[in-house]
Amino acid sequence: MRGTVGPLSLAWLVAAGAAGGCSFFDEVGGANLSFDLPVARDFKINSTDSRWWPCPSLGVPDVVCSGAAALVSDCCQPPAPMLAVDCQEYPLSCDPADGYCALAFDYDDAVEIDLGRDVPALKDRPRSVLAQATLASIDTTVTPMVGSLPLRTASLYAAPQGTTSARAAGATFLADVPLGKGTGHVDLAAQAQIGFSPFLTDFNTPFVLILSTHVW
Repeated sequence: MRGTVGPLSLAWLVAAGAAGGCSFFDEVGGANLSFDLPVARDFKINSTDSRWWPCPSLGVPDVVCSGAAALVSDCCQPPAPMLAVDCQEYPLSCDPADGYCALAFDYDDAVEIDLGRDVPALKDRPRSVLAQATLASIDTTVTPMVGSLPLRTASLYAAPQGTTSARAAGATFLADVPLGKGTGHVDLAAQAQIGFSPFLTDFNTPFVLILSTHVW
């Protein structure tokens, strides 16, 4: 397989509404507080990583699997003389884009976010919370390092600390992320902003951002 595509950097701006009753918010008079994360978070997608599923030793069967010309409907059982593939070891599926068999799986990369540690405006406030907090948009940068990888889609999730999969309990979908080389801008839908808010208001509890990519 080809090498790394990445990192994908996320720069984001959080606008937080302060509340009364806590020393932090009393000091700022209940005004709005805006801050950004001083260090971009990088995700790396690497075909040499152990999370990347390998191809079968004889390669992926070059077989049409959908449409009128389909030879098989199960890519794990290609027609003779090709050999059957153990799809527990090599996850093959029919690629809906071209109707051929392909290696298909999700590759997730998680990075930890600690707002209470990394955001200057929130440091040294161990007993404070925010009454409201929203993330309106995300800026992205995609930097291919070596070659290219067969990535079809990418999505960003937030999840409790220690989570490594976007399909785990507690993971919250934030937005689809553009994979084209260069910079991009993503606006979060209202539902995503609501779902992400608890991770921001309790800023002294670290959480993770997960980039989930689908490989075909």
